[in-house]
Amino acid sequence: MSSAAESLIARLQADCTAAETAERAVRAEVDSRLKAAEVARTFAWRRLSALSDMARVAALEPEREVSVERQLVALFREIGWIENDLAELGESARPLVDWLRPIAEALHGQAHPVPVADDVQAPVVADPILSDPIAAFRAFEAWYEAERGQPFLLVFERYMPPTPLVEF
Repeated sequence: MSSAAESLIARLQADCTAAETAERAVRAEVDSRLKAAEVARTFAWRRLSALSDMARVAALEPEREVSVERQLVALFREIGWIENDLAELGESARPLVDWLRPIAEALHGQAHPVPVADDVQAPVVADPILSDPIAAFRAFEAWYEAERGQPFLLVFERYMPPTPLVEF
């Protein structure tokens, strides 16, 4: 084979190798973006589930303290950490409750707004995040991930062992 043909083949093989490398890079990027989109979707649904359950509980109870307690119990039951009440949580869960309480209070405040007379100016909320349950929950999520090294919404994952298929 002539050196011109060998040179041509070598260049074409280099093009093939470069194309394969580029394809692998694109596939890796797409896989990464798909995984990130999947996690974002999963977490958005879990956030919806948690906050809508808490909002429903808040709407049913006009008494603020009772509402907050019941919302927190509902959330911790949903993730499987308690069966009956918050007393079942250990001391290590106290910071979580402290972070989640303002979210429950904001949900209660939205469900049962305090009527303001026309001649009275509405109270100014010191921290607008605390009046928005979604923003407050996202702030909680950021704190939890910084503290625990993993997203809070992972606690909703439950391992389901495979069940054998039995035919009768």
